[in-house]
Amino acid sequence: MADGADTGVREQGQESIELRISLSGTHTRRDDLEALSTWLRNAPVLEDALERDEVTLARKASFKQAEAMGGELIQDIILVVSVEVARSVAENAWRSVETWLRNRRRFADPEERPRVTLDGPPEGAGSDLRRDTDEDAARGDSPGDSRVGDGGPDTGPGSGGPNRTRGGDEPGED
Repeated sequence: MADGADTGVREQGQESIELRISLSGTHTRRDDLEALSTWLRNAPVLEDALERDEVTLARKASFKQAEAMGGELIQDIILVVSVEVARSVAENAWRSVETWLRNRRRFADPEERPRVTLDGPPEGAGSDLRRDTDEDAARGDSPGDSRVGDGGPDTGPGSGGPNRTRGGDEPGED
């Protein structure tokens, strides 16, 4: 899986790029990465692109390996997409990542700070595609990235914020 030709974008002559989604800041990184990968694979906003083979999900070794992982290979999620649809796929994938991250942060241990980044290739087509949940939250671009109970918009049912939880989603809610 060294290049886009080996990972699924099938149309001949169509240039493809890799968008790398990295996850950090959790105690269960491997499980979280698997959950995020499954989430993206089943995301309604990516469904059409996946069915048309405009995007393929893969996993590759992360550029950032840490000795603290005890020799375990750290992986990232790779979206292989054609250049023509890279921007729309990146935006749709990012919306899905934000939703997954809001849910994950609800159950994070106090010392965990889940963070996700999306990076296009270092140069050429798609190199301007870059997102970071921490940077988006600092700019106020992703209002739902706040932790539950920290005074942010996701403080729970009845908060009145734009990302409040619907009633009835949790046991005991109306």
